[in-house]
Amino acid sequence: MIDANSKTNRFLEAIEKYAEQQRSEMRAEVEAFREEQLQSANEEGTAAAFAFIQEQKQEFKAALAKETALKETQKKRELFEKRNKMAQSVFEEAAKKLVDFTKTSKYREYLGTSARLIKEKLGGRQARVHICERDKKYSSLIEEIIPGCTIETDSGIVIGGISCSCDELSIIIDDTLDTKFEERKRLFVETSGLMVE
Repeated sequence: MIDANSKTNRFLEAIEKYAEQQRSEMRAEVEAFREEQLQSANEEGTAAAFAFIQEQKQEFKAALAKETALKETQKKRELFEKRNKMAQSVFEEAAKKLVDFTKTSKYREYLGTSARLIKEKLGGRQARVHICERDKKYSSLIEEIIPGCTIETDSGIVIGGISCSCDELSIIIDDTLDTKFEERKRLFVETSGLMVE
């Protein structure tokens, strides 16, 4: 009976030992599986974090580029407005000086020279000479240089000078200070670098 008991105890011990061994192996497998899963999750997390960082970096670059472009456009607009005001100031000052010139004795000489050039181009043909209202006082000077011309006032001539139309030649000769001023103004804008690119 002792022998049977002893065999049973050894059998139970062997079963318990085997069970403990199986538990140990299962714990080791579970631990290995857990470590593997943690490593995999860690790698996936690192990859996801890197992808997220790259995405955020691209979004930041895009936002920065947009903000820079907006600021650049705003600065160009401000520069254009500043240049425009400067140019306008220059043009206003030049126009004022031209008007001041029309009040001097040299302006009478200028009109005489202009009338002689127009007479030359007309070659003795009849013409209508256009002047500003303020220059009516020079009508006799113009009629003396261009005999037989008809003198008319033209509200389009603001600064001064002479323009002429000849139906026979189908031409208009514009020697007004207004036109010369506008041509110089256009040339100035084209060559001065005032255009903002």
